[in-house]
Amino acid sequence: MKILQITSICLILLVEQAALSYAAVPDVEGEVIPRPAGGDTNWGHSVDINGTTLIAGYTSYTGDLGGVYILEYDGKRWDLKNHFKTPDGNTRDQYGHAVAIEGDIAVVSAYEHGGKRPTAGGRLGGGPGIVYVFQRHAGAKGFGEMANFKGEGVQNDDRFGYSVDISGNTLIAGTPFHDEEKGALYVYTLENKQWKQTAKLQADDAGVKNRFGWDCAINENTIVVGAPLAAAPARLSGAAYVFKRHGDAWAQVAKVTPEDGDGGDGFGVSVDVSKSRMIVGANKDENEAKKRGSGSAYIFQGVGDVYTQEAKLTADEPQEGAGFGLTVALDVNRALVGAPSTDTKRGDDSGAVYAFLKDGANWVLQARVIPVKGVDESKGLTSGDNMGSAVALDGEFGRRLNLAAIGIQWDAHPEGGDDEGSVYIFDTADAEGLNIPLSVEPRGDLMLTTFGDIKRTALLQNFPNPFNPETWIPYTLADNADVNVGIYNVEGKLVRKLDIGYQRAGSYLSREKAVYWDGRDRLGESVSSGIYFYTLKADAFSDTRRMVILK
Repeated sequence: MKILQITSICLILLVEQAALSYAAVPDVEGEVIPRPAGGDTNWGHSVDINGTTLIAGYTSYTGDLGGVYILEYDGKRWDLKNHFKTPDGNTRDQYGHAVAIEGDIAVVSAYEHGGKRPTAGGRLGGGPGIVYVFQRHAGAKGFGEMANFKGEGVQNDDRFGYSVDISGNTLIAGTPFHDEEKGALYVYTLENKQWKQTAKLQADDAGVKNRFGWDCAINENTIVVGAPLAAAPARLSGAAYVFKRHGDAWAQVAKVTPEDGDGGDGFGVSVDVSKSRMIVGANKDENEAKKRGSGSAYIFQGVGDVYTQEAKLTADEPQEGAGFGLTVALDVNRALVGAPSTDTKRGDDSGAVYAFLKDGANWVLQARVIPVKGVDESKGLTSGDNMGSAVALDGEFGRRLNLAAIGIQWDAHPEGGDDEGSVYIFDTADAEGLNIPLSVEPRGDLMLTTFGDIKRTALLQNFPNPFNPETWIPYTLADNADVNVGIYNVEGKLVRKLDIGYQRAGSYLSREKAVYWDGRDRLGESVSSGIYFYTLKADAFSDTRRMVILK
């Protein structure tokens, strides 16, 4: 642990500076993508983004049918690739309620599919639910349906697929009303081009009406599941459960609750996970201001199977009933939190989204996103736009663009229909936008002084690692120096030398500043899979670390 000894004057200055920066958070506006032609209302109810591919859904509402659009960014504009409507045109099945995308796989749920109970608008619903999987085709054809399935043993009203996520070849689907609303999570693995159910997970202390599976997230071998109505310990305070994969089996390793949780918080209404961190929303939390439903979100850091609360995030000006934390997204060192019932200068319930960046030991509010316009009263609308109905962050280090997507499901366009919805897109590293660049975090021994000066020169672990084919090598400089990096194979032979040149003292941690290696040798040939070593030389300083290429 680092202990800072500062004078009372310095402490006062730091507190005043922190308060000033918090109060001066800018309102930013990204690129607005209106709902493409052919859909019904509330596009942006669900969103996900991976690289330059966006998927966003709209659900059945007062008799309308659900669907999803998949769009691809070509460097200039977003081109529509696919429009998938609910396959059962006679059913209000909530198709498009939850979506996920990674690589060439897209997932769409319809949690009331298969029911025969009349619902609003004369449609039918109340079924067990179903999940659809789509796969990208080569060329310009976009995606096509790959499979659809429902969990073994699901019954009517179980809401299979109320939440979904995907990581690699593993897909998960939350089913919060299963088994007396104890809830369950179904896990599927892609094997020989077939999706096979490989696990059914429930909380080890499952309680009736806990609604485990209300939201879920997966990153590699870690799953987080929200149970917002769990008594943990107070009534409806909520909990989140962490599962990890060991071999082919999944096991619960932790149950997470906030340090200040109390009854009715709804902790677990939204979750996300990235590497060793997780974020959990509690949209009903009243916070210290005692404003009911102002909401909060908590970030936890995991070391092994132990998770410790790292931060509590709130709006800079909490509002009663704002629902901050109803939606969340996390990616390494940055977070988005939606508060769709926030009142802004654009109108009541117009909504807002808050962007946070981890800066040293703290999570700092960088920007606030509000709708371009509010409710169009001339059309007689009674509800707000609900900016933040869904949020998503692209999480792959090394891309030229790292994008964020924000749903605004009831957005109305003057030239279009009421409540058709839209999606906002941001380049997260843009200093005029969210200003939350994806960066490599220093190890705990690279502590900064009170005023942010680097204490020593150091070489950090490359990111990502393992990698294919490119990686970034972060470092810090205590003094100005000439810098170069040598790449060596296991035999100690030089593979590539990267001459960086004269660099000023400071941190070189983000992908914009860290040393980049494209996985090629000095002849321009791609190197083979295996273990390599990289050595940083900065004047008299030299340090070496290991990295792995997996192809």
